[in-house]
Amino acid sequence: MSRNNVWSVLLVLSGWASLVVPASAQHFQQVPGTLASVSAGRNEVFGFDTHARVWRLNPKTNSFDKIKDALLDDIAVGGGTVYQLDEVWGIDASLNVYRFNYTTKAFDQIPGAVLAQITVGVGNEDQCHPYEVWGITSSQEVFRYDYCSNQFNQSPGSFLTQIATGGSDVWGIINSQIYHYSFAQHKFVQVPGTLTQIAVGVNDVWGVNSSNNDNDVYRYDPASGVFNMVGGSTSQVAAGGDGVWLIDTSDNIWRFDSSSESFLQVSGALKSIAVGSGAGIFGVSGSDQVFTFVRP
Repeated sequence: MSRNNVWSVLLVLSGWASLVVPASAQHFQQVPGTLASVSAGRNEVFGFDTHARVWRLNPKTNSFDKIKDALLDDIAVGGGTVYQLDEVWGIDASLNVYRFNYTTKAFDQIPGAVLAQITVGVGNEDQCHPYEVWGITSSQEVFRYDYCSNQFNQSPGSFLTQIATGGSDVWGIINSQIYHYSFAQHKFVQVPGTLTQIAVGVNDVWGVNSSNNDNDVYRYDPASGVFNMVGGSTSQVAAGGDGVWLIDTSDNIWRFDSSSESFLQVSGALKSIAVGSGAGIFGVSGSDQVFTFVRP
């Protein structure tokens, strides 16, 4: 991750204010209810509150409805296309794994599956993987869900502490080292650089490196095969079909503008943000209030 040609860097913290473009018509609007975390896909938005109770956004009322008897500490939503619904997966406090059943409107436990983290995205190759559903155990082992056998299969020799998928692509991190899954080789291949957080969009990959105390944000360049720094003081970056967004270390909100190739500030303050692929952008404030981004 080179810092050469610093004057060509798209964005550094000291220059962010000068890049702000007024967008008074675009703003974050509060959604009734409070949540600890939220996840968005193509059409679905789910979240859980501080008591692990699960909620689903009702687009007709623009409010969240509680899912009966569901208690989860992690939720992943994604993989929806014009041909298929989003998949919604979750993990409870005992690391048991659940999948949302649209017919019963409840979460069904996956027998034998125990994971500490889960991610969901659009499928890559065959009928057994219409969605990319990947998980990591508490011992850092990596598993991929097979829809033909209805079970998680271990990815041999793979160990990660974080995993992300998007655009039929899968990336991961362990000990700040970056790995990209090769579907041709059926294994994770190391990529140059270091990151402590990674986010996979439709066509691009972003990351944050907080180990350098600058919390720099990086963007992957597929031509050179390296991550290039594009800004600093970032606490979270999120990517999806609805764009690339970040939260800085002061809880300010920024969105990536592809026309200017720069981040533009959006009014408001959030502690976390979720970017869907059609469902929109949702965030949670420091007081657990939920907000969604509204465009005119």
